[in-house]
Amino acid sequence: MTDMTTETGTETVALDAYPEGAQVSASKPLYGEIVDFLFKEVRLLDRDEHSEWLNMLADDITYRMPARASLYRRDGRGFTEKGMHFNDDRSGLELRVRRNVEVPSAYDRDPAPRVRRMVSNIEVFESPISDEWEVISSLLLLRNRFDNVNWDILSGVRRDVIRRSPEGFRLAKRTILVDQSLLGAPWINVFM
Repeated sequence: MTDMTTETGTETVALDAYPEGAQVSASKPLYGEIVDFLFKEVRLLDRDEHSEWLNMLADDITYRMPARASLYRRDGRGFTEKGMHFNDDRSGLELRVRRNVEVPSAYDRDPAPRVRRMVSNIEVFESPISDEWEVISSLLLLRNRFDNVNWDILSGVRRDVIRRSPEGFRLAKRTILVDQSLLGAPWINVFM
């Protein structure tokens, strides 16, 4: 899976290039198992069960969301590794979860926001690494808090690596490519 639209010397790597592995058909049991894994993840996050969500992550996870610039089409897609909204490993995610769960004075967490995640357009691809699959999905997040009649909306694409372990599937890598170039503060501590 190609990670970023970035310049390496004079080469530009396309972020949204499709994985090179064969696509797993939606009629295959493996596809259904991976979709079930992703839907369980969404259910845990939507229910604010962040500690349980951590159990779905690989120990060596990378979890990042590159910043996006608004560019003319001729200038590329606008993603860069030079600016990240977040770039977390397991310990960084554990700290964010502890903040969400254990810090009673976290302004953005109490009262808790209502967040709904919709994951769709799921495509699963074989990986060159045994027991790993590359997964692309669309994501739509809706967030509401207090008695606000308006919703915060965020859309994007997730590029995941899902790994089978003795304990079951684990999320080994996630890169979130948001459609917006500017994010408001409500999204900084929302798991996607």
